[in-house]
Amino acid sequence: ALNRAGTPPTNSASYALAPEDEGKAAADFLAARNALRVLALSSGDDNARRSIDALRARLQELGGDVVQVLTVYGDAPPDLVAPMQAAVQSGGGVDAVFIALRGPQARLAAAQVSAAGLSGRPRVATSQLLSGTGQAEEDSALDGIAFPSDAWTVSGIPGLPAAAGVAQVLPTARGPAARLFAFGYDAWLLSAYLGHLATSPEASISSASGVLRMGPDGHVLRTPAWSTFSGGHVVPLAGAGR
Repeated sequence: ALNRAGTPPTNSASYALAPEDEGKAAADFLAARNALRVLALSSGDDNARRSIDALRARLQELGGDVVQVLTVYGDAPPDLVAPMQAAVQSGGGVDAVFIALRGPQARLAAAQVSAAGLSGRPRVATSQLLSGTGQAEEDSALDGIAFPSDAWTVSGIPGLPAAAGVAQVLPTARGPAARLFAFGYDAWLLSAYLGHLATSPEASISSASGVLRMGPDGHVLRTPAWSTFSGGHVVPLAGAGR
């Protein structure tokens, strides 16, 4: 099933590009950098709430937590500097910032993150960050923010033509739709490897979207590729692994 709706029935599996998976992946990414106290910026929509809830649950498993959630409504964020500075000065402080915002919101919020003195800490976003981007001059405000991406569009994978070349001839593989194109390739790949993944907890396959494994509950788990912005352009994040 190409969706996420409870535990799959016996002899079935579920694969989805779920916000919860991005929240968990972000928590693991930050924990690997010893950043366990996280300030979250949320758009307030369902996608953001689900990713932040999963981030919090995973951080708590690892001994950390989401110390505060600041909600940004619309494309003009309120003054976030004072509450961010208050979070930094309270309790154990803030180790990192999680950004569950679309590109236009994140560009404006990024300046306030810097003004609050948090630009030197890890900043991780959901894939929503790409929504509303594409102009390098504007997107340079997002430089240094890590976000989960698919391996195909960022670095390419064996067996598939380059994403840029496919986008020139196939409208359904352009822009944000490229993520769904990669997801479709994954579905085709999984149809041949489900038995392999289901019979070995350590088994994995490299796909267009990342590295896929099978969880004990029948959900296909994805370890994403990681990207960032540099000079306003999306580039692979060096040293992030897959």
